[in-house]
Amino acid sequence: MTMDKHVIVVGAGVVGIATALQLRLAGCRVTLLDRGEPAMETSYGNAGALAVSDIIPLAEPGVLRKVPGWMLDPLGPLAVRWRYLPRLVPWLARFVAASRPGRVKHLTASLNSLLSRVNSDYAPLIERAGLRHMWRRHGNLTLYRDEAEFRAAAGAWAVKRAHGVEWHLLDRVGLEKIAPGLDPAWQVAVEVPAWSHVEDPYLFSKGLFDAFLREGGGFIRDEVVSTASAAGRLVGVNALQGGHLPADAVVVACGIWSDRFSKQHRLRLPLESERGYHVTLPRAGVPLHHFIQCASESFVILPMADGGLRLAGTVELAHHDAPPDWRRAHILLEKARRIVGPFDTTDMSLWMGNRPSVPDTLPVIGPVPQVPGLYLATGHGHLGLTLAATTGALLADLICGRGPAPELHSCRPERF
Repeated sequence: MTMDKHVIVVGAGVVGIATALQLRLAGCRVTLLDRGEPAMETSYGNAGALAVSDIIPLAEPGVLRKVPGWMLDPLGPLAVRWRYLPRLVPWLARFVAASRPGRVKHLTASLNSLLSRVNSDYAPLIERAGLRHMWRRHGNLTLYRDEAEFRAAAGAWAVKRAHGVEWHLLDRVGLEKIAPGLDPAWQVAVEVPAWSHVEDPYLFSKGLFDAFLREGGGFIRDEVVSTASAAGRLVGVNALQGGHLPADAVVVACGIWSDRFSKQHRLRLPLESERGYHVTLPRAGVPLHHFIQCASESFVILPMADGGLRLAGTVELAHHDAPPDWRRAHILLEKARRIVGPFDTTDMSLWMGNRPSVPDTLPVIGPVPQVPGLYLATGHGHLGLTLAATTGALLADLICGRGPAPELHSCRPERF
């Protein structure tokens, strides 16, 4: 590689930032563009996890039996804005198709291939960016009320173990040893040592962006309105203020807004907003080390700096511009109290973001076949932060001529 190859990355969320940094470290001249400030959209408020054990797709066997009950509860783990339902029908049909046992088996293997390399792809970026102090490698705990609740999930854990995911089953005594203070109602837990988290997702993403600038990358705050092609090949982008910006390759990493570019080239992506909510409690005063997942209530607790907490979870399928339903955030407070006990809500803040989700859970990573030089990096759903460095590494290898990695085949944009 030489500095002669210029790559434009559209979208400065954590996926775009990590991709730009990987490309820059691979020797490309890289310009990152975004209409807003870096890491201020969905990347600002995610749950901060490097969720390396989440290898089973959302459309896992048995999930369809739960969906009707969830949808009837506006504050349940999954909610659908009914006015939006007609538009969602094609996406939901693909979701159902992805839940077939044979398809789930294939998707699980593909997700495992991606997630098994997350820590090794992130480690050099974190070291280069000086962010090791923010990377908490304490593992996570998935909580169950009793043995019966765990047995209902034991099949999924067996699948994970068969794919090489290490985990340990803890009884109440073992749980109390590593996470004292959790409510005694939770009698069983599964610990995944390889799981890790960052204590502030925004500051972490911003730290990667700052490293990108230090490495010689460029950032332009402008809105990209279209890609530009000539003689059947991409030659750059057209920006609202800057006009035509030439490039040898363009990576679109705009999250839920990426489909405006795929549609330009008649590539239809089943991309919908998997809206997530969080509550941040900077003064919670809870000395928690492990990332906590509550299996039955479908939410998580992120330990932040200085005893702070972030409560996140639930899925709402709705138009990305629909007004937030803040009840879905407030309900997390009571759920968390039933796990960690009382906490301080001083300076509490609420947030909602749009995760870009595709029906089969696999992200969309790779070249657009009919437009040489155009690449997509979107559809990561709840795995955006988790797979950001891996997405960047896969695209850097491809764009720099080192050949496509096997993992890219399942993620190809034209699979739909």
